Amino acid sequence: MITSTFKWNRDAVLELSEASVAYVYYREHRFNLLTGFPEAYPLENFLTSLELVTIQEKVKRPRVYHFYYELGLILMGLGHTVGPELPLAIELEFGRKRIKALPKSRLKQVHLRSIERPSWSEYKLAFHRIQDHLLDGNCYQVNLTYPFDFETEALIDPRDLSDFFFSRPGVSAYAHGTFLGDEMILSNSPECLFQYDRNRMLTMPIKGTRRVGKNWRKEWQEMLGDVKEEGELTMITDLLRNDLNRLERPRAKVLKERACLRVPGLLHQCSVLAVDLERPLGLRRTLECLFPGGSVTGAPKKRVMQIIQEVERYQRGIYCGSTLLCLGERKSASINIRTASLSASDRLWRYGAGGGITLLSRPVQEFQEMENKVSSFLTLLGTPGY
Repeated sequence: MITSTFKWNRDAVLELSEASVAYVYYREHRFNLLTGFPEAYPLENFLTSLELVTIQEKVKRPRVYHFYYELGLILMGLGHTVGPELPLAIELEFGRKRIKALPKSRLKQVHLRSIERPSWSEYKLAFHRIQDHLLDGNCYQVNLTYPFDFETEALIDPRDLSDFFFSRPGVSAYAHGTFLGDEMILSNSPECLFQYDRNRMLTMPIKGTRRVGKNWRKEWQEMLGDVKEEGELTMITDLLRNDLNRLERPRAKVLKERACLRVPGLLHQCSVLAVDLERPLGLRRTLECLFPGGSVTGAPKKRVMQIIQEVERYQRGIYCGSTLLCLGERKSASINIRTASLSASDRLWRYGAGGGITLLSRPVQEFQEMENKVSSFLTLLGTPGY
């Protein structure tokens, strides 16, 4: 069974089923999830097919694309660092769609036991390596992340998990879940890579995080006065303006600066940018210009992606990638933060978290911010202790 579910609005979800196309793409082949067999199929063939999909067109059947972070390395000219065994993209097409009321759940909470997480000593070492790059002038900001591994106490039916997840208060605007047999992607992303609407392309980078209690307005005023937080968002906003200008002649506009965004237990600042499109724009070109999102890489993008590979030493996978929903004229792509990949039968979860490092960053504060982002996701799941 292959399904995808997306938050539709505050009272409903979009449920997609009856998959007619389901492929996982690698460097030299693709795996057919419907037949269970691999097929010789170079990645370039998949990228060429994306050229034929324009942002403006109306698709006949719902499509979902999951783009892994490592696909961005290839699009940025760093493909020599990506091995043939790594998944790069998932393509799904569905025959049935339903918009239905928020589900009711039999689950009350999800019990997760921590298996592995980054230690303070290894985080501090990576932090100072990034600081050296910053001091040497190699970059201006680097997004440092780590995986957090968990195990459920018991087997959970993915359908029950999906119902529970989308029934929770605090599910974000770009929340989605895809079930691929035994594997599942579960994302509570609040962040938009791009959204197309009436010949306008929008993007909404998020940078800056505060743990928040009851008096979030006070926390927000303190964040507005924080020079470091302002600088983080300004850098990425400039990066995204340049990315949008590559889509269309230089005229991208910043519609909002330092807007407030609240998610479970956290407060973020974000900006909203847009560019008007006057000619057909292919999906491949869109990805080449915008993917991966600048907020999960840093600036300048290509150089920091090289630094990230040097420092992190693990594959980000679906975390920090993007999920694109194509439904009629709607084209909406998230940045997969607050995202877990999990195996139902093995009861294993991997969740990624991190944050932007600049010269004004302090390691203790950044480490705590990373932990706060883990707590936000566990709070949403009702995990005991959070």
